[in-house]
Amino acid sequence: MRSLMLLPLLILAACSVGGSHAAAEAQAKADAAKKLQLAAGLWQTSAEVTRLTKQDEGPPALDTPVGSRIEASGCVAEGEGKKPNPVLLAGHEDYDCEYSNFYMSGGTLNAQLNCTREGLNGEVRMTVDGSYTAEGIEAEQSISTFLAGSGDVNVITKLTARHAGPTCPPAETADAAAATKES
Repeated sequence: MRSLMLLPLLILAACSVGGSHAAAEAQAKADAAKKLQLAAGLWQTSAEVTRLTKQDEGPPALDTPVGSRIEASGCVAEGEGKKPNPVLLAGHEDYDCEYSNFYMSGGTLNAQLNCTREGLNGEVRMTVDGSYTAEGIEAEQSISTFLAGSGDVNVITKLTARHAGPTCPPAETADAAAATKES
C-alpha cells in the first residue's frame, strides 16, 4: 500500500527533473544565440534585384533591372562579428555607407544604412531585414534613392552573404578595422 502512495511522488519528481533539464537546455540555446556573431574573415555578398520601381520621370539613376545580380566581397575583422563593416550589408563596394540604425542579435538582423555613391547627387538609403548565422546572411534589402533631379528608384533585392575563408587580404583587414573604429 505504501508503494502505491509513493508512486505519484516518484512521477512528480521525474517530471520536475526532466523539466529542469529541458529548461536548462532552452536557456543554453538562448545564451548561445545571444553570443552568435559573424565569423571573422573574407565574405562574399550577392544581391539579386527582385523588384525595381521608378519614383519619378527620367531614366533610373540605379539601372538595375529585375534579375540582375551584384557581387561584392568584404571582410569581417576579428571582434567585428556583432557589427560588420557596412559594405557587407550594402552589397556593393562602390557605396560609402554608415549605419543609422543597427540590430543584430540571436540570429536576427535589422540595419538601416545611409549611403552615397560617386556619380549620384544625393543619398541612397538601405534597409536590411533578415537572419544570420556565423557563416551566412539571408536578408531582404530595400533601397531608396533621394537624388537632386530625376532618376529616383526603389529597389528590392535578395541579399545573401557567405563566409568565404578565415583570412582577408591585408589591405581589406586594415580598411575594415578603420571603418569599425569610425562607426
